Amino acid sequence: MRRVIVSLAGLSALVAVAACEQVTSYTPLSPSIAGPIAGVTIDPPVPVAPTNGAEIPVGQQPVVMLVDNAHTNGVRPLEYVYEIATTTDFGAPVYTQTGVKPGEGRTTFVLPQSLAPETTYFWRVMARDGANSSTYSAPVRFRVFTPVVIEAPRPASPANGSTTTTTSPTLVVNNAPRSGPHGPIRYLFAVATDQAFGNQVAVEELGEGSSQTSNALGGLQFNTTYFWRARAFDPGHTGPWSDVWSFKTPAAPPAGGGGGGGGPTGPAPNDAIDLRDVTIVKGENIGNWAVTSTITSAHHSGQDLCTGHTKQGQWPVLGFFDIPGVTVEGNQWMFAFIGGKWYGGAGEWLRPGQTCKTIDHVGSGVFYDSPPLHVWNPAPGETIGVAVSTPARAGQWGTAERSNIVLIKW
Repeated sequence: MRRVIVSLAGLSALVAVAACEQVTSYTPLSPSIAGPIAGVTIDPPVPVAPTNGAEIPVGQQPVVMLVDNAHTNGVRPLEYVYEIATTTDFGAPVYTQTGVKPGEGRTTFVLPQSLAPETTYFWRVMARDGANSSTYSAPVRFRVFTPVVIEAPRPASPANGSTTTTTSPTLVVNNAPRSGPHGPIRYLFAVATDQAFGNQVAVEELGEGSSQTSNALGGLQFNTTYFWRARAFDPGHTGPWSDVWSFKTPAAPPAGGGGGGGGPTGPAPNDAIDLRDVTIVKGENIGNWAVTSTITSAHHSGQDLCTGHTKQGQWPVLGFFDIPGVTVEGNQWMFAFIGGKWYGGAGEWLRPGQTCKTIDHVGSGVFYDSPPLHVWNPAPGETIGVAVSTPARAGQWGTAERSNIVLIKW
């Protein structure tokens, strides 16, 4: 019988070797495991919010990021890595967060810092278990922006409820407060004879002044109460209307002026200009014609003057001189305030239902061959009066009907 003698030192060495082999085993949950575990796959988390193309107001920060949890066939617990960058290659992330523990089914991560506004960002997320990692999710784009807020301007003058000294007052508002990266601010003024603005006599648009914005009206009717309001806007945003203020024009002088031939006996309710104060230089004096139509839209664009009205296409038509098959329904009218006095005349012919006419030249004797309109052409931004009537010039007389007169900016 052979006896083996093992020293105590040798026995200790054997125990130590056995212990080392136990530590470096392939136990999957070992915290010190090194390298990928064969056969384990991890699908990346799926971004839910912010969605691709989301717009996040700067005041709604910090950004909250939500993902559907990652899936793995391994047994090791997962953690998530979030990245935010301003480029899709994530070469220089603006923020990285590791060690985010998943929630139940979905994981919510609140960014601990605010992001700079007016900037587009991309975010992505990956999962890892300390030995294996998923790929990153596809980049998701979102933008942090400062909202544009345009508030209502404040009316300044004429004082609310006051009586003006003229029928051509100037409306003044204190400029509208605003915030955010707005564009050029413009103003829309509306004037009406009723507080609900159902009977508007002027709607005018103009650029903003330095601290106040003023809108000089043309001649209004005497002894009439008007209501007005204004709002500010830029190319992409419109502010609310201001408070509605009112003013009253002065009483008519004892001896009113008059146009040529059979002047009006009194002002029409919805005319922006009192025809008793207008000298007609072309066509019939329509001051006493029946106001059977109301202007619904009026503007000058390019070379076109457009005048929509409620009787458009409904007035009786006339043959146009000796031209076979050509009929006309009416005339456009233009009124100019020159040298402190109003002048007006019938201009282009309107065919049945027609709204817009091309106006190449107003003066130079083309339409108006009597002074002062024979040398007048509206300047950009000038306030003029416009109206529509049944045929009223050049021997073409039909029924005596017209629209009200409104003011526009040329």
